[in-house]
Amino acid sequence: MLFFVIFFTPNTPYHYPLEGIGYSLLWRIPALVLILLLMEKKPSISIKKDLLTLAATLPALVLTGFIVSFCATRTGYMPPEELTPPGGIKGWIDAIFLSFSVGFLEEAYFRVYLPERFLEQSRERTRRSVTNAFFISGLIFALCHAYEGPWGITNAILAALVLSLAYIKSSSFFGIALAHGIFNIFVFLSI
Repeated sequence: MLFFVIFFTPNTPYHYPLEGIGYSLLWRIPALVLILLLMEKKPSISIKKDLLTLAATLPALVLTGFIVSFCATRTGYMPPEELTPPGGIKGWIDAIFLSFSVGFLEEAYFRVYLPERFLEQSRERTRRSVTNAFFISGLIFALCHAYEGPWGITNAILAALVLSLAYIKSSSFFGIALAHGIFNIFVFLSI
């Protein structure tokens, strides 16, 4: 139920300047706060660990994104019309705010909250149950990117793998969320 409340938001046009900031302030940030409140284990901040996680995760995301993009263009794939570059300074402010709010919201839900809920259902916390929890969560994450077409799903699967491994190894929510947000900005730059 939480998934539908957070990710099936009402459609709002993005053709007004800074529309995405209002949307993030009124929808994504409250949804992020709700997820954080529902988490039993709250993410901690460790600047050193978070920066190390960011430094390790971001290049891996950019590399996988570049490889998928390269393969997609070689097959003649054109991204959906929804993926358009921002125009002007207001458009870039909107894109940056959108990139980070989406990055933090998706990481809170798909890398922290959802796997923990799956692990609650298993009798014991084994390597296999952790792998299954992150696999199912990553698959749902990839399906949420179906609007980007098959290459978007492929990129989301690889991103989920990178982000899940980084989170499992470091337990750094802020590191992976920052990496996701910065990667989203790279996506806008590459369009």
